[in-house]
Amino acid sequence: MSLRNNYQKLKLHLEKRGLIYAFWRGAKYFSFLVKNQKLRLQKVDKNVLAAGKLKMVCSPWGINIFWNNSLVTKGSGLNVAVNTLGLWTDSSKADWQIIEKGPDFFNIRVTFKELPLMQNWMIRIEADFRINWQISMEAEEHLYIDEIRILCPVSSCYKSWFNGYQQNDFPRLDAHWRDLCLKDQSSSLVGVRFPKDSRSLPSFYLEAQNDRKNFFPLVQNSSREFNSHIIGFRYRDEQRNRKYCPGRRHLFSGRINLFKEDNILDNKMEMLRQGDFKTAVQKKSKCRKSKRRLRVLLVNLPWKNEISWGVRAGSRWPHIKDYSEGAYLPFPFFLAYATSLLRKNGIEADLIDAIAEAMPQEKLLGKISKLNFDILVTETSVPSFYYDMQILKKISSLDMPIVLSGPLPEIYEPEFLKQNGFINFVLFGEYEFTLLELIKAISAGKKDLCSIQGLIWRNRSGDVVKNPARSPFDINLLPWPHRDGLPMDKYWDLPGNIPEPSIQMLASRGCPFSCNFCLWPQLLYGGRNYRSREVNDVVDEMEFMIRERGFKSVYFDDDTFNVGKKRIINLCDGIVRRGLHTTAWAVMAKADLMDEEILQAMKKAGVYAIKYGVESASQELLDRCGKCLNLQKAERMINFTKSLGIRTHLTFLFGLEGETEETMKKTIDYSLKLDPDSVQYSILTPFPGTEIFKKLDCEGRIVTKDWSLYDGHYNCVFQPRNLSASDLEAAKQYAYRLWAEKQRKKRGLSGDAKRFLRHCQNYGLKGALGKARSYLDYVYFKRKKFIGKI
Repeated sequence: MSLRNNYQKLKLHLEKRGLIYAFWRGAKYFSFLVKNQKLRLQKVDKNVLAAGKLKMVCSPWGINIFWNNSLVTKGSGLNVAVNTLGLWTDSSKADWQIIEKGPDFFNIRVTFKELPLMQNWMIRIEADFRINWQISMEAEEHLYIDEIRILCPVSSCYKSWFNGYQQNDFPRLDAHWRDLCLKDQSSSLVGVRFPKDSRSLPSFYLEAQNDRKNFFPLVQNSSREFNSHIIGFRYRDEQRNRKYCPGRRHLFSGRINLFKEDNILDNKMEMLRQGDFKTAVQKKSKCRKSKRRLRVLLVNLPWKNEISWGVRAGSRWPHIKDYSEGAYLPFPFFLAYATSLLRKNGIEADLIDAIAEAMPQEKLLGKISKLNFDILVTETSVPSFYYDMQILKKISSLDMPIVLSGPLPEIYEPEFLKQNGFINFVLFGEYEFTLLELIKAISAGKKDLCSIQGLIWRNRSGDVVKNPARSPFDINLLPWPHRDGLPMDKYWDLPGNIPEPSIQMLASRGCPFSCNFCLWPQLLYGGRNYRSREVNDVVDEMEFMIRERGFKSVYFDDDTFNVGKKRIINLCDGIVRRGLHTTAWAVMAKADLMDEEILQAMKKAGVYAIKYGVESASQELLDRCGKCLNLQKAERMINFTKSLGIRTHLTFLFGLEGETEETMKKTIDYSLKLDPDSVQYSILTPFPGTEIFKKLDCEGRIVTKDWSLYDGHYNCVFQPRNLSASDLEAAKQYAYRLWAEKQRKKRGLSGDAKRFLRHCQNYGLKGALGKARSYLDYVYFKRKKFIGKI
């Protein structure tokens, strides 16, 4: 009642009954107010439990949890929802009654209004960071319950959720409810961590202590209106056939934990991971005893630093990508060919490309632990080696034999297997048929593997044995690479911006030339071994991928596509005869192997773009490195390629033996003169095992043998003879700046306007204006710092 109303009432008492009566009524009303406030305080105290920073408040529709007076749970708080015959009702709509309250517990009866169902909740604070939650359930008549959900809506300020040892970030709240984790694999732990704002909230998780086989994880985003994240469990009891008879039964035993120290939670998650691995190992051991055929899992392992993914399998230049490469990702040909060869020979095999799927390390480990495979096969590379070994050591705890391959001479030494007991086999060179023979031998129970070429293994005595290398084989014996189940839209290499989705193919393998820096010919092919596929088979694969799989372009990722004039012209004729010439395609080729007839045939067959490796404008440097490129003819063929309307991409390399400031300046000027549609500048990377590495190492000019630095992007790992390492790094940056300046001038004002409109479409007006501001800042203020003399 308002003060004005009280005054009016007092005035009425004075007028009708006098001062004494009015005073008596006022005293009585004041006494009522005091008693009512006391009752209110008693009621609040009855509804609150507290210990340290932890506080729980029981309301008429749920229980909310506070930490240091900040709300952790949201809305109705702890909640149980019941689905009967497809209709949901939950405890926030039930009648709540506190049956008993102690200093550290609530005993609450929750009576559902819309169901003949009652629940009893026992909530106890066990410590100032842990709550015990017991739920029993009593049905008054027969009920068909499809699912029960035990839920905790929590503050939307949490950044990440986790289920067991697997973790992910919450997306931004929007207008819709979003299911983030509704897996049908049982779980015992779900929670949230990492508050995003200044609120000092602890990590929060709900742990099921029942037999977890009937409990499945639930993680949701509410709509923006409700502004919360939801974690909890879905309970389904298949044994009861979802029919609940009248009577009382226990439903849930669990704990709610709140931790400020994240290392406690990390330890808990790691224990769960190890427990799952142990269970998976036991299951696999039982399965192996009953199986006759081995199942093989081939994996392109994840590789990522803080912000960027790496490129490993399928790349002649393994590295961590920089921002300029965008979505670039080569297809993992060796892994894919090996998978299809195993399948062709009746061996169960599958391929996971964790890089293409952007699959973090922990997610891959969890997936592998649940898959029923017997042997894991993977590739490593020079710069990813240390990262890969850490992952493989974790995978080895699954008691799964590991087969390692890849262009790294360190793993080709018997000492490597001696020092790394968790690696079982190493395949060196082209490994498809080596792997096939190994799997067949293991399946047959053979102990002596001496006849398998290209294999490093341990004999019965534990001694490491390195078998002879495998001779180059006829690549026509290989089936088409395995592609089913892979995220084919993620493999992205579009020279000249050929249309997407684009399929990557091979028409040949190897290279007949002898560049001393080239990795694959020296480490995988065993030298200058060039082999081509049958023309009809290449066109068959191309036709299938275009007409049956719907790809809009083809990129031939051969080491050197245009070896053999007659073969190339026959291939082009086959493309035209099948009517495939209307589909754009691109290749990687050697410029001085081209002639006018080849290029005209390729143009007629629909070629859209060609990559040429030029490397340097110095004929002396090219001859010295073994590239044997005739620069005069190369320049003529590049210009002729452009005259036919075929787009060109040229690559250049700084740091070849004999490089000087003058030759670098000459190369940059030459690249601008050739005026390709796109360009790549890089720093020479002397990968271990190559001729250039051996030479530089003998001369003491290898600066570091930390393989993670061998990326060719930012680091020069050797000492140039006439320059410093920083000179090469600066030349690369300078070349890209000059190239960008040339493109800016070619683009002109109209091109800038079109570019701005594209940015508006891709990033919105605000993002486009931000890019425009940065661009203008560069043009008018920063450009002169970079555009000068080398």
